[in-house]
Amino acid sequence: MQLPEHGANPTYFVEALGLQMKEGSIDFSVNTNPLGPPSFIKENWLSYFSEIEKYPDPKAMVVKETVAKQNGVERNQVVVGNGAAEIIFLLANRFREKHVLIVEPTFSEYRQACETYLCHVDSVTLSPDTNWELQPDLIHEKLESSDLLFICNPNNPTGVQYPKERLEKIIKEAQLANVVVVIDEAFFDFSIHQESVVPLVHQYDNLVVLRSVTKMYAIAGLRLGYAIGSEKLVSSLTRWQHSWNTNQLAQQIGSRCLLDLQFAHNTAHYIAEERNQLKRKLEELEYSISFSSVNYYLLKEKSGDRDLLPLLTYLIEHRIIPRHTYNFRGLEGKYIRLAVKEQEENDKLLKVLESWKAKC
Repeated sequence: MQLPEHGANPTYFVEALGLQMKEGSIDFSVNTNPLGPPSFIKENWLSYFSEIEKYPDPKAMVVKETVAKQNGVERNQVVVGNGAAEIIFLLANRFREKHVLIVEPTFSEYRQACETYLCHVDSVTLSPDTNWELQPDLIHEKLESSDLLFICNPNNPTGVQYPKERLEKIIKEAQLANVVVVIDEAFFDFSIHQESVVPLVHQYDNLVVLRSVTKMYAIAGLRLGYAIGSEKLVSSLTRWQHSWNTNQLAQQIGSRCLLDLQFAHNTAHYIAEERNQLKRKLEELEYSISFSSVNYYLLKEKSGDRDLLPLLTYLIEHRIIPRHTYNFRGLEGKYIRLAVKEQEENDKLLKVLESWKAKC
C-alpha cells in the first residue's frame, strides 16, 4: 500500500486505499487556515491580473524587505523559497552526504530531502508517554556525530509547542558542536502563545528559522516560504536557487499577507477556541488527543494500540478525509492527524467519530 507522503491530496489518498471519494467529503488532512485567505485577495483579484504578464523579481526583494522589517534582521539574512519545501531541499543540498539528525515524529520532507542528497540520517524519537515533549539530553548524545539538526516547532504532526528556553539550550550546545540547527516554525502563527526563536539568530550563527506564508494565509497554491539565518548561511543556500523561483503573484500577495497581522491574530484565537471544544468532546468520547497548540492534532483510541486503518476507512466512507500517519516515525498508523476546521465541519467529524464508537 503506497500512500501519499502529504495531506491535502485526498483523491490520491482515497484511491490508494482502494476506496472512492464521495461527493461532499471534507478534507481534514489539509492544515491550512480553515477560514480561507484574507479578503483583500478576492477584493483586489482583478488588479493582480496584470502581474501575470511580468517576470517576477529574481531576488523577491519585496518579500525580503517585509520579512526583514518584521523580524528585526537584515535583508541578506532572509532567503525566500517556492514554499518552505524548497528551502528544506536547499538545506539538504548544502549538507549533501553529511550527517543529519531529525527530531521525530515530524514532517517527512526533512528525511526525504536529506536522503535525496545522500545524507546520513539519524533520529531522536519523542514519546507519547511524555506528551511528545522535547528531550534535550537525548539530542545532546547525538550532536557530536551530526552536522545538521531539524526540529519542527510547533511540531507537525503532534501540534506540541516546545519551550523557547529548551530550544535555546539545544541551539547553544549545537553551536559548540559545530552543528547547524533548523527550527521549522511553519505553524507558529497559529498558536496564541507565540515564542519564536528568530531573535536568537543575533546570538547564534548556527541557527536557521524556517517559516511558511501559505499555511496561515491559505495561499498554498501560490507557494511561498522563507528562512532567516546568518548572512553566511543564507548566502550558502541562495547560491543554489534558480532564477525566478517564486512567482510574481506569490511575491506581491504574500508580502501583503505578512502585513495583515490582525488576520493572523483573529485566526489563532478562533482555532484555539475550536480546538479546545473539540478536545473536550473527543475526550468525552474516550479518544486520546495530543496536546496541540495549533490547527491540527493527533487522535488515538484510548483503549488498545492497534493500527487505525479500519477507522481511516470508516471516516472516508462517511465523508471525512483524515491524514494517515504511516510515514511518521514513531506513529506507524496507530494515530490519525486531523485539522481544526470551522465549527460546522468539526461538528460533522464529532458525529462520525461518535458513531464509530457506538459501532465498536
